[in-house]
Amino acid sequence: MPSSTSRRNLLRNSPLFSHLEDSEADEILTEALITNYPEGTQIFGKGDPGDSMMAVLHGRVVISDSFSDGRQVLLTVLREGDVFGEMALLDGRERSANATAAAECELLVVRRDSFLSLLKHRPDVSMDLMVVLCERLRRTNEQVEDFAFLGLERRIAKLLLRLARETKQSAASPSRLKISQRTLGELVGGSRERTNKLLQNWKRAGIIAIENGSIEIRDTEALADLV
Repeated sequence: MPSSTSRRNLLRNSPLFSHLEDSEADEILTEALITNYPEGTQIFGKGDPGDSMMAVLHGRVVISDSFSDGRQVLLTVLREGDVFGEMALLDGRERSANATAAAECELLVVRRDSFLSLLKHRPDVSMDLMVVLCERLRRTNEQVEDFAFLGLERRIAKLLLRLARETKQSAASPSRLKISQRTLGELVGGSRERTNKLLQNWKRAGIIAIENGSIEIRDTEALADLV
């Protein structure tokens, strides 16, 4: 189990809690829960009660949306240090998407009532919350625009570059992304066959390498040119 210091630092990874004093962060953490989910387990489903936010201590979480005809669209993949479910802290309404453990996961769960108690004496956190929600809205708008105006090749190249930036890897070394070709295709709305064909073309051109469920970006400039 992570130490109190590491849990506090993880909580601060979220813009909502980045400015908290140690005592305020610890106040939330005293009532937080540590939960574990085996790979493939649903953490919550669309329409479930929204009574908490979660932070990934270990593992990976896939956020997806589902439709009445059974189709699913992957929205994002979360890794250690990422926080999700913040919208539920604001209105307590139903979950707007599905969350599934893409690998064995350990999560830190912060209850809504703990967060509301914080707001009573730290109203500035409300401003941080608005920043988070605006960022989510901008990302959603960008995703809609990409699907409307960009072809599959450009969407894949753009996503790989974004994932590389988010992993904060050194620009001097190749970026290795732990993501399967299937998951990549689902994130950009491409069929598995078309996605694999494009990736194999890039592999032969020396732009990327594919190995053991990961994609290594070897020519960032070439990807940027495609975008």
